[in-house]
Amino acid sequence: MLMAVHDGEPFVGEAVRSVLDQSFTDFELLVVDDASTDSTVEIVEGFHDPRIRLMRNEHNLGQVPSLNRGLREARGEYVARIDADDACLPDRLMRQVAVLDSEPSVCLVGAWMQAVDERGRRLGRLEKTLTDFVDFVYHTLIMRVYVSHPAAMYRRDPVLGLGGYDEATGPSEDKDLWRKLVLERYEARIVPEILVLYRLHDEQLSQVRAVYQRKVDGESQDRFLAELAPAVPATAVRQLLAGDPGTWSYDPHATLRGVELVLEGARRRLDLNADESDRLRERVLRRLLEVSNRRPWRPASRIVAAYAIARLPAGARRRHAVALATAPAIAAGRRIVRLAAVAPLRSRARRIPLARRLYGKAIGSE
Repeated sequence: MLMAVHDGEPFVGEAVRSVLDQSFTDFELLVVDDASTDSTVEIVEGFHDPRIRLMRNEHNLGQVPSLNRGLREARGEYVARIDADDACLPDRLMRQVAVLDSEPSVCLVGAWMQAVDERGRRLGRLEKTLTDFVDFVYHTLIMRVYVSHPAAMYRRDPVLGLGGYDEATGPSEDKDLWRKLVLERYEARIVPEILVLYRLHDEQLSQVRAVYQRKVDGESQDRFLAELAPAVPATAVRQLLAGDPGTWSYDPHATLRGVELVLEGARRRLDLNADESDRLRERVLRRLLEVSNRRPWRPASRIVAAYAIARLPAGARRRHAVALATAPAIAAGRRIVRLAAVAPLRSRARRIPLARRLYGKAIGSE
């Protein structure tokens, strides 16, 4: 178990205790203290448990260099991540180890999470699944891989072989690493069970650096797309597949040619067989329809929708063609209903900082 912590006094004791109370007991808890100035070290040392290894940075290096230090020093075959403000439920390690033990092709395992606030009050659940390699590739392409870092467990040697975490990509170092695992054709799964309590609060790194995080995450995704297809207009394709409104500022024809390059590049680079390639293509086409249906009145959006419909299996074309014709009117009606329905939630999310990140996940803005 790997934890990097800087000034984690408010919650680190709960996090450590949740690890020590695991039903799976054959582990070490490697805590890398990043030059804390509060009582973090004293709290960790106070557990007097031989499974805890505490390493201390002389100077504050940052989370990602601290994680890389711990990764190099870890002794286990598998590395599970936990942040100092989160907590594990008792069967987390047992459930995730079982997946890695039973599926050699899987390198990365996540879990469902219960989001809580500073006082432990429930804010919502984060529940997604990954069923096979095509699923992993598809969700990576649309920037929706739901293996959250504090709920992740992975094989140590493959990650070290990739150089560990890229320190230039923090605080999106986890997503950058997952993309590299895709390129090496490793698989990922998510245990469909709440195994982590994910704490939302104003001071957490992902909240404080949210704008910068989106920037480096986008740059990492562009590099991933370029690995699949070097000639691709990466930013335009990335924004289209992610449903970013910025996509409509690009020439849709050029962007769609880029999508074709990415799909062909994925087939070759990831050694997809015919069935995998076909399934990935169909999912991407359906994704294009989903994105275009958000702005059906835009000419560029209708170009994207027509492109997708023309390439879907014959049985689905007529239904989607009818939907395309009626989409603007339907979208306008749905927008009115949606605005009315989410107004209270949006207002609450703006008033309560603790809810902002979960709200962002719910509407797909993060």
